Amino acid sequence: MYQLLFNWTNKFISLPIQNITTMKIFFIALIMGVSLCANGQVWLDNTCPIEEQITTEAYTTAKANNLLRLIVDQEGILVMNGLRQEEMSEIKFKETVYDFLTNPSNDKLKADSPKQAIIALGSYGKHEYYDLILRYVREVYLYAWDTASEDKYGSIYMDLNCKKREKIRTADFPYNVIELNNTLNKNNKKPSFSPGVPTFDGDVSDN
Repeated sequence: MYQLLFNWTNKFISLPIQNITTMKIFFIALIMGVSLCANGQVWLDNTCPIEEQITTEAYTTAKANNLLRLIVDQEGILVMNGLRQEEMSEIKFKETVYDFLTNPSNDKLKADSPKQAIIALGSYGKHEYYDLILRYVREVYLYAWDTASEDKYGSIYMDLNCKKREKIRTADFPYNVIELNNTLNKNNKKPSFSPGVPTFDGDVSDN
């Protein structure tokens, strides 16, 4: 597992080391701290299941600015809202996702609010990189929940009971993540990334 993470990190993190110093400090802490504590967890743990589920209908009818589509293409390269990201660091990726959710600059191309934001993940075939991208997205949510928890309860999210955790998610950052391959394959359909990247029948494996 650690070798897999190392290999993907080398591919995914390709910015020069001097550029890393310009990134936000809290995302460096997120990588060094939250990533380590998340290794031993089933998402997030077995105590308080996260029950939010984004339906295919909610995904397909959402406003374009409220959608962040993360697709692993046939070559194992991340495609973010239609644009290939061959040289995006882990820190930059997490900052981009967090900025999409919170939209502090009120950018019309980003989510209207964290409640309306939907992150859709998919891949052409099976790629080990998909799991790492999903993990990064979850770590961004955990950071957002920690921040909201500190403000409301003076404690990190993982230390809260189930009721308080639910309040944080409902009021601040619902887990609006849809895994397109998993959702559509349950209905015996081939993954569809519309609106987004078109599928190629030869590159999609059915379950």
